[in-house]
Amino acid sequence: MDRVKLPASILESAAIRKNHLLESIPDAASPLFSDPILSSDLERVLAFSEFIASAAARETELLPDLITSGDLNHRYPADKYKKLLDREVSDETTLKNLLTRTRMREMVRIAWRDITLKADLEETVKDLSCLASACVDKAFSFLYDKLRFMYGTPLDKHGQEQNIIVLGMGKLGADELNFSSDIDLIFAYPENGPVKGGGGRTSEEFFTKLCRNFLRVFSAATNNATLFRVDTRLRPYGDSGPLVMSCAAMEAYYQTQGREWERYALIKARPIAGDIGSGSTLLKHLNPFIYRRYFDYGSFDSFRDMKRRISLQVKDKRLQNNIKLGAGGIREIEFFGQLFQLIRGGVEPEFQEREILKVLNILEKRKYISAATCRELSRAYCFLRQVEHRLQEYQDRQTHDLPSTDKERLRLAISMDFKNWEAFSGQLDSHMKTVHGHFRQLLVTEKDDSGNGNSEALKYLWLTLNDPQALEARSRVPGFEDQNRVVTILKSLESHPNTKKLTSQGRKRLDRLIPGLIRTAGRQKQPETVLGRLVDLIITIQRRTCYLSLLLENPIVLKHLADLAARSPWITSFLSQHPALLDELLDPATLYSPPDKEDMERELDRRMAQIPEDDFEFQLEELCIFKQINTLRIAVADVSGNFPLMKVSDRLTFLAETILDRTIDICRQTIQKKYGTPSGQNSAACSSPGFAAVAYGKLGGIELGYTSDLDLVFIHAGGTGFTQGGPKSIENNRFYTLLSQRIIHALTLHTPAGTLYETDMRLRPRGQGGMIVSHIEAFKEYILQEAWTWEHQAIVRARPVSGDPALRNRFNKARKKALTIKRDPEQLKQEVLDMRRRMRKELLKPEKEVFDLKQERGGIVDIEFIVQFLVLKNSRSHPNLTDWTDNVRLLETLAAEKILGEEETQTLKSAYLTLRHNLHRRSLREKGKKADADLFISVQETVCGIFDKVFHNQ
Repeated sequence: MDRVKLPASILESAAIRKNHLLESIPDAASPLFSDPILSSDLERVLAFSEFIASAAARETELLPDLITSGDLNHRYPADKYKKLLDREVSDETTLKNLLTRTRMREMVRIAWRDITLKADLEETVKDLSCLASACVDKAFSFLYDKLRFMYGTPLDKHGQEQNIIVLGMGKLGADELNFSSDIDLIFAYPENGPVKGGGGRTSEEFFTKLCRNFLRVFSAATNNATLFRVDTRLRPYGDSGPLVMSCAAMEAYYQTQGREWERYALIKARPIAGDIGSGSTLLKHLNPFIYRRYFDYGSFDSFRDMKRRISLQVKDKRLQNNIKLGAGGIREIEFFGQLFQLIRGGVEPEFQEREILKVLNILEKRKYISAATCRELSRAYCFLRQVEHRLQEYQDRQTHDLPSTDKERLRLAISMDFKNWEAFSGQLDSHMKTVHGHFRQLLVTEKDDSGNGNSEALKYLWLTLNDPQALEARSRVPGFEDQNRVVTILKSLESHPNTKKLTSQGRKRLDRLIPGLIRTAGRQKQPETVLGRLVDLIITIQRRTCYLSLLLENPIVLKHLADLAARSPWITSFLSQHPALLDELLDPATLYSPPDKEDMERELDRRMAQIPEDDFEFQLEELCIFKQINTLRIAVADVSGNFPLMKVSDRLTFLAETILDRTIDICRQTIQKKYGTPSGQNSAACSSPGFAAVAYGKLGGIELGYTSDLDLVFIHAGGTGFTQGGPKSIENNRFYTLLSQRIIHALTLHTPAGTLYETDMRLRPRGQGGMIVSHIEAFKEYILQEAWTWEHQAIVRARPVSGDPALRNRFNKARKKALTIKRDPEQLKQEVLDMRRRMRKELLKPEKEVFDLKQERGGIVDIEFIVQFLVLKNSRSHPNLTDWTDNVRLLETLAAEKILGEEETQTLKSAYLTLRHNLHRRSLREKGKKADADLFISVQETVCGIFDKVFHNQ
């Protein structure tokens, strides 16, 4: 990029500084003039940085050293600054000399590379942060050793030496430090304990003394050179609090007294010096305070107050030309990103990111902001940060105010490669107006429907429910026919114990929400029913008032909620059990379009990649959240009419398979850490070598429902021998047993987010008395030699769904062999009929004019028994019948093989789908599996006719 030519007024100032510089360091004149690039760079640098000119003139070896070393022309590696400071120092004076000289040299280098466009913004802020961190670390390292020599060694309760923890806050913590910034620090130490050889001193006394020594070193100038200004006011209790605290005391403070602005401040915290490991552990323990394990809409009022304070401050005329604190300044961009982080970071760990540009990219990737918004804010941020550096590099002074004189304005504009102030200020104003526009849209709620005339009436109704004198003053509630029922429903909410226990803040939120809730319900076709369901939901979730805030802040969620409540009480009940899912109602694009299996797997990979591999319970909790989110998406698409029954079952089945696959992988890793890998298995072959899970029942038949159990059987191919590569070795068979037990435990474990799936293992060989996992050869022998007919019926729907592909293939061969064994048709028929009669006797409770969709004659189970009988009877001569496990495709195959007539097949298929669809719909409406018999007379008669024909019972 061609640089803007320097005007005469700017060149004149540069020439004066150059002459003064050459008088101070004449030996540097030769390369500065003989190298045209270096000479041009020097002219530009002297024009835009009085700081560099005075520093180079005062420290005459500084500039020649930077030139001959080549440091002006290349990036530094990350550890460069620590290496520069890795020198012996004997006392505080030599320490300060080393730090100040190094800082001055490197600040000149950083400013030079920035002004001459050799470094981009990312490099500049990273270098500034690394330099400051290295200076802090060097100072503490020296002062700690010195104090330990004088006072003794601080120990923890185990007698181990402990060191200081230094947390860098703000831009330093995020590696985004600006040129003349203060550095915000918080000090801590691992735990209280004695000081060995310290004459009764405590660790607290030791580390307090250490921090005071550090502040003394950094506060004093040496040889007219300064270090970084240190600000410790972000610590617990601020200026009135202790200078340094133990980790336990700090955790207790944030847990009991931490405020929203402190959460905001800790987003960028990073251990920069001392005991880095303990610093990381401390931040990990503080993570639940910073990032709540739910979508934190409950803090909106606090965030709104923060925004209000910012908005009031920018009106101050003194900030009119401030690019950091003024309207549309750097602070507003940071607030924009960090607001999303605080709300979503606990549930979506991807947002636990320190750098603002990365946060904006994540927001765009996750569709929380548009690509245009991300681009506008990112460009504005980079532009404003570059302006900030040009302002501060001029005199190494912490300023964010635009210059007031024409000459200074021209200098700033040209340093940013604009021809004049007008062009520069036009671009600056455009960026800041864009930023302020986005900032103003944050936390904006839908305006109260006050123009609707009934808003105050609805508020009056709610607030005077128990006031008999208010009855006459109440107006009719729009949209509702039964006014008395509306009052009854609202009274059930008002008098509920959960409502009585609300805090004053929670009650205010509820009072604000109810008028909108009534109005939204009144727009539905069955408003009283919808209002009742919504109130039931509110009763369940209101103690977590953050969910009331979510509904207040996002009226679109309330609208979707009312729509869903009108269609399915099951969905509102599901949301009552898992209110964190209310956040999903924000995005109709994903809400009404559940993902396919590949998309599910990709989404789960992304979510799980952010969780530590050794945090078993957190992994399971994340799996529960993943299941709930996708179950809700499927249910919403289902009730909206966008998804036919087969697609719903497919998606629910894919979801279970995806979760089961990941659960097995997690459990296997856990067991392998203890016992290694079974001998004889190639762990590179697949994620679960020698082990597989087989699905029976609805999961096997790809017919899963919303509340279905998982019927599972585990098999393995382990031989004799022991595990290898772990701390402890066990028999291979024992390994697979422990793995199977761990999987069942994981699937059924209750986590804060709920449970994954109920599981049923009774279909394994020998039922509840059998081994929890079977060797494939033992399974094959049992299913061929010992299994009952009903077990062969069950294996018709059996399908391996996870684990070793080779073992899954061996199971399929064993299944096919079991299905194709020679059977006596009459004996088979009798055994299948006996089982059907037994099931009907045990599971069917006949009622007049009521039809049990599953167990009644002519119901779902009769169709399943027809299919299973015909498959077992005919697979030997028609092996294609062993290819499928779902009833629909099995019926189609029976027709293709001419075993069933085309008309009979279509009749059974239509009846099966009709019955399942109605059962499914009744489940969503929480109506159970029994329906009005008159509705299914035709279906029942046709199915019974085919059943009797197949089993020759006419």
